[in-house]
Amino acid sequence: MCNNKGKENNNVSINTFYDIVEENNISLFSPKKDQCDTSCGYQTNNISEKEWKDHIEDKNRSREEKCMDKEKALLNEILVFTMDLQAVKVCPYLKASALYYKSKLCVHNFTTYNLATHESTCYWWDETQSDLSASSFVSCIIDQITEAHNKNPNLNIILWSDGCCYQNRNNVLSNALLEFAINNKVVIEQKYLTKGETQMDCDSVHSNIERKLKNADIYLPSDYVKITQSARKKPFPYNVKWCDTSFFKRYQIDLNRYDSLRPGKSAGDPTVTNIKSLRYR
Repeated sequence: MCNNKGKENNNVSINTFYDIVEENNISLFSPKKDQCDTSCGYQTNNISEKEWKDHIEDKNRSREEKCMDKEKALLNEILVFTMDLQAVKVCPYLKASALYYKSKLCVHNFTTYNLATHESTCYWWDETQSDLSASSFVSCIIDQITEAHNKNPNLNIILWSDGCCYQNRNNVLSNALLEFAINNKVVIEQKYLTKGETQMDCDSVHSNIERKLKNADIYLPSDYVKITQSARKKPFPYNVKWCDTSFFKRYQIDLNRYDSLRPGKSAGDPTVTNIKSLRYR
């Protein structure tokens, strides 16, 4: 006769463990599989040790700077946000094999994350509403800092991101942020993490959404909104906005104080990708 008592106890223990993890919003760390180009190049002897050490030093300096900004944000001295675009989603997203060869609609999620309050806003839209031009991302960023500034009008704002040019490092965004700073009498800073070392707090939002999507069927782009709203329970659900054509502004046309961000003009001078931070007064 088989004894199932031990098996039942194991099942109870496992269920209790998952209940505790879910209740306390705990997740197990899973190391990223991808590495930055510099680290891979160093391992294969395509990059010198000096270049690699400079890269590590630059990474550590930017990380320390971000930690200091977070401490100031926790003391309510400034507002600090991280922001990034999630990997492209498609609609419909079903298990039916016939859909594999069908054309699908691309759906995008641009996420901002408040380092002090852990509030996060996800801006969802599909390719029928807008594209991936600079103006689309500027519309999301200006919407976020407008809300934050209205709640805390005396605090300056810092935006941390990767160095993706069409999202975060272009004259369209700079013109919009400068205009906002002038009109609202606030100082805004953009700071960029080192290329290849751009893990941020907003990545946890994307991770939670991806986990919820594992066994989900997507019939409409709006289904991604529902999934995102249920992706986190504590300390509170994510703020989700579905963006239609009326949400997006034409910043690329309407604002044109500066037509370039490049620090130099001649060959060999610094380029846009060399910029580590920008301040708008």
